[in-house]
Amino acid sequence: MSQCLYDSQGYEIKLEMTKTFNPSKAGTSEDIRDLGVLLNYLGAVQPEYKDITYPNDAYVLSRLEFPFTAEWNYQAVRDSWGPEENGAWISPLTRVYLKDTGIRNSGLKMVYYVPSWLVDLGAALKVYVNEDLMKEIPLTAEGMFTEVFDVSETGKEEQEYLEKAHRILKTVLAEFDRVCQKYDLHYYLICGSLLGAVRHKDLIPWDDDVDIAMPRKDFDLLLKYAKKEWKAGGDFMFLNYSEMGNHAFLDYMTRLVYMKEEIPVNIFRKIKGKGRKDVDNHLPMDIYVLDNASDNEKFHQFQTQFIRGLYGLAMGHRAYINPADYENRDEKTQKIVKTLSSIGKRIPLSWIFGCYEWVRKWNKNKKCENYFESNGFIYCIPWKFKQEWFGEGTRLPLGDMTVSVPGNYEAFLDMHYGDFMQYPPMNARKPTHSVEASGIF
Repeated sequence: MSQCLYDSQGYEIKLEMTKTFNPSKAGTSEDIRDLGVLLNYLGAVQPEYKDITYPNDAYVLSRLEFPFTAEWNYQAVRDSWGPEENGAWISPLTRVYLKDTGIRNSGLKMVYYVPSWLVDLGAALKVYVNEDLMKEIPLTAEGMFTEVFDVSETGKEEQEYLEKAHRILKTVLAEFDRVCQKYDLHYYLICGSLLGAVRHKDLIPWDDDVDIAMPRKDFDLLLKYAKKEWKAGGDFMFLNYSEMGNHAFLDYMTRLVYMKEEIPVNIFRKIKGKGRKDVDNHLPMDIYVLDNASDNEKFHQFQTQFIRGLYGLAMGHRAYINPADYENRDEKTQKIVKTLSSIGKRIPLSWIFGCYEWVRKWNKNKKCENYFESNGFIYCIPWKFKQEWFGEGTRLPLGDMTVSVPGNYEAFLDMHYGDFMQYPPMNARKPTHSVEASGIF
């Protein structure tokens, strides 16, 4: 990783009051707000970013200082009472999202005012940076105070995990690129990996996976060469979805797994205790298959719903299904998962896989305008992608290497992300495959 994770991701500053003052409840005014300290400045001791706002990141600020010279950003300053001329009153729990290299290099500075009525309450202010508690400050005196925090070690575990993950993923991608060039196979970097190449000229700083896609013709050729190129016991394992061991089902994804190093990831947790053990804590690259999507929309919907139904049946062959994983889904989805998986566990997995291979190739020899990802995430299987976007592809830099991407990669990204140069909300800037993350399907 070329720079500190948080120089790109930003810092989450969490300000938590143990007690707040409510003027209305105290009978001193009609103000019904629960008030903490008055925040006068929050940012780098020596700011290195000149402006307060970022043109491609609407969810962060470089600093809070008053008088505030930009439009108040409620996406970057959550649950505060402000702005006022000389600050913003913080609530029981206020979050501020900051991004400036000066924060890491010179420290985080906070200037705040403690009113007398907080002193009388015996309140304290807890300051967290990226969930690490920096300090609990007893508010024992009225007045203006300044605190400086060294944040150079905050989030160190996450940073180290992502640095290792990026190194492994680039190793796998370089190896896959070598084999594809050797046999003249087409592949394309897609999804967040493509977004990283375009927006960051590298992997997205907080991303921990690599996704590539291959047209059916090229994927079928890869299946012929895979075992020759990646022999058993080597640094790389070519792992098809049907090879999870002991009739276990994870998903329909084909992967190239790096076997030389272990890293704590959750990718194979749904087969843990039933399927193969050798891939636990190993990081793979996902290989999506681009099958022809029927030009007849009703037929396409029938085909993709058929595949999704087969997926639900195959889920009955996982090591477990945890109902809690689906609590945030609608009631209909929860019932479908429960019903299909209950039926599927009574059907041989080999039969389900045979049906799946038959259904996904229905349009194999037809001329179609679009592709679909027949082994993709269950909700995304019906999506269509114009075949003309891919073509021969082109190559873009990714860190210190170059990779193959769709010829019209901007159209692909626009479909997925809209304004793809804009950063996502802060809560989306997290790795999805670490052991702390939780995947559903």
